Amino acid sequence: MEQFRKEDFIRLKNPMKYNINRIIGANINILKILSIENNYIKVVSCDEDIPVYEIEPITINGKDDFQIYYKPTNVCASYVMNPNDYIPVSKTDYSYYYDTFKNHFYNDKNFQELIKEREIHYVHEVQHYLADVLNDQGLRFDEY
Repeated sequence: MEQFRKEDFIRLKNPMKYNINRIIGANINILKILSIENNYIKVVSCDEDIPVYEIEPITINGKDDFQIYYKPTNVCASYVMNPNDYIPVSKTDYSYYYDTFKNHFYNDKNFQELIKEREIHYVHEVQHYLADVLNDQGLRFDEY
């Protein structure tokens, strides 16, 4: 398993132990790392420092990671418009990210195939692959 880094999604081993300040998704055990220092992490929506031993990776299983969706960040904007043209609008697909990976391709393989080939088992490893290989930070969840 790869080491955690800033922006990674993690789970708390005991979520009831910490005061998570969310309006939407208060019962979702997915948090984003803001920083890691001296074996403690800071996460979005929590004022407490959390010891590293209190966190765990999120398994790609359709249950623990079901609230995560994919919104690609590397969009090619090469559309030329005239002043009175209709402005195209894209809608975010909030469905389960791993299912949508069948529709996203890199080097003639869909993202699901790439994840399986690399034997990636955790969400933060998917995040690292997307960031390091595709320069894409597209995994999201409703964190507020």
